[in-house]
Amino acid sequence: MTTMKPISRKVVYRLYPSRSQEAALLDMLGLHQRLYNAALEQRIVAWRLRRKRISEFDQCHDLTDLRADDERYAGLNAQSAQVTLHRLHLAFAAFFRRCKSGEKPGFPRFRSVERFSGWGYKTHGDGFRFTPGNGARNGILRLSGVGTIPVRGRARTPGDVKTCEIQHKAGRWYASITLSCEPQRVGGASAVGLDWGVETFVTLAHESGEFFAIENPRFFARMKTALESAQQNLARKAKHSNNRAKARRIVSAIHRKNANKRRDFLHQQSAKLVASTDLIATESLSIKNMTRSAKGTVESPGRNVAQKAGLNREILATAPRAFLDMLAYKAEEAGIAYIEVPSSRVKPSQTCSSCGKQRKKALSERQHVCSCGLVLSRDRNAARVNLLWALAHTGREPTGCLAQSA
Repeated sequence: MTTMKPISRKVVYRLYPSRSQEAALLDMLGLHQRLYNAALEQRIVAWRLRRKRISEFDQCHDLTDLRADDERYAGLNAQSAQVTLHRLHLAFAAFFRRCKSGEKPGFPRFRSVERFSGWGYKTHGDGFRFTPGNGARNGILRLSGVGTIPVRGRARTPGDVKTCEIQHKAGRWYASITLSCEPQRVGGASAVGLDWGVETFVTLAHESGEFFAIENPRFFARMKTALESAQQNLARKAKHSNNRAKARRIVSAIHRKNANKRRDFLHQQSAKLVASTDLIATESLSIKNMTRSAKGTVESPGRNVAQKAGLNREILATAPRAFLDMLAYKAEEAGIAYIEVPSSRVKPSQTCSSCGKQRKKALSERQHVCSCGLVLSRDRNAARVNLLWALAHTGREPTGCLAQSA
């Protein structure tokens, strides 16, 4: 078990407001949404008419005048309003960064209340105060202008409350609390290499020479029929009608259920892996490149576009980046080694784990057959390559079957 320096961890609690409190929350959401849109419009108009860039500092200064002139914003916590302006600043910063790197810019857009996620608070005690229950389970959240709201949730590691974000998703309210804490985990005593995939979620190569697999739960495929039916029902409803609002909530509920199941699966599997190992080796994945569209251009259209789109959906449905991120921070908490093998140089899928010879394989070729005599499934071979590379670069000697392979 390793004790770390205090780090930040976010814990999401669900809020259970009364009817009057929910009305106050919705009113507050509308104020932040209108502030965001007004600030965006100010920036657009200033540039269009005078070629002048409005900074976050300028808008925070204007916020002081707005609060003096409008009693609704005067009653809004000043720090939370500044957080909303800072989010717009971050949206423009990301826009300019994408422009410089040649990516699709994605100019910041005006947001309706339905698409405005919420607002935040910068300092505990200024606009919000959170009191956790026994064992860091559940608690109460006091918001300025709303009152005391019971919440449900649990922090794995208790800590000092720093910031808070109020989120509105599919008719439900959540509080994302940032804690400064010292997480502690216990690792194992063995090294594993893993290969992520779509057919099998993870293939594990143990340093003892054994292989294990974590099957792909395919949550999206299970709910696809229900989602398509709900989306078709939504499309038939008249715009701005109560029935359309109900149908939209049903679609959101299906998405939420799928996301919750996937997140729970990823947390459980990453925690099990960290608890049983002292070294984890995986290849470095570029999800953006892996899920690039096959459409091509008008002059040079792509091939197998529908098949590639289906593969992209399957890749994103497993959330590989989220899984690897969970592995990385949990490994850090346990004090074990987490190593991402440079895929472009090592080429785990094309390299033989026995002799090191490289041979390009089509994605459809699921069996690794080498001239040295090694016959192994493609995923198992890649997992073993990752493990051997990590052991070599950490100065750790392979044992058992791995020693013969190396």
